[in-house]
Amino acid sequence: MRSITPRPILLGLSVLLVIGAIAAIELRLDAQANMDRQPNGGQQSKEIAKGRTNVSDEKEKQIASGSSEEAGRSGTPGHNAGEKPEQTVSDMERIANKESEYERASGISGSTGLINRDGVSIEDAAGEKVVLVEFWTYSCFNCQNAQPHINALYDKYRDDGLLVVGVHSPEFGFERDISNVRDAVGQANIEYPVVLDDNYAIWNAYGQRFWPAWYLIDADGFVRYRHFGEGAYDETDQKVQELLAERDRISD
Repeated sequence: MRSITPRPILLGLSVLLVIGAIAAIELRLDAQANMDRQPNGGQQSKEIAKGRTNVSDEKEKQIASGSSEEAGRSGTPGHNAGEKPEQTVSDMERIANKESEYERASGISGSTGLINRDGVSIEDAAGEKVVLVEFWTYSCFNCQNAQPHINALYDKYRDDGLLVVGVHSPEFGFERDISNVRDAVGQANIEYPVVLDDNYAIWNAYGQRFWPAWYLIDADGFVRYRHFGEGAYDETDQKVQELLAERDRISD
């Protein structure tokens, strides 16, 4: 006789099997749904990130373009359209500035004779000439050594506006003889005017103490450079160029 399992037990087992099958199916469906959602979410994130990047790039381009346009509009102050040129200093202002910085040159007065010119005046040269006043005496060995350089300076710049005035202030009594000075001027090939200063009027007006000495006076009549003794020939040449250029700017 076969043993038969009671019906209630079989029914319970069937129900459990059905419930288990349903649960397994639901778990698989949930897992599949999660897998389906994940790629879509990742793609959406990528698209959002890409969209933000594009927006950022566009803003950067706009900012860079705006900066470039702004720079193009601004330009440099010197190139702005309609900008007025810098105002030049007036003659009165220029003279006032020099008064506080430089010494006015003394005139050539009290001379006892003149060679190579009927008359010479620093005042008359104002505005037209740069003047080099050279103190010398013909028997001075240092003066003799310096003389060729002064001659060369005069030859180089005489047509550009340089006037050299030689002031012969004698050291010894025999140097007061105008015929001796005239001979010395010829032997030294001096072509610019030479003023005789036998009474030392010009010497004292300049506070002189040495032979040779020269003073450079600008076109406004101010002493801008002085040198005592031999040498400094290149430096003197450079200063002459500077003052001649200044004179040209003043006259323009």
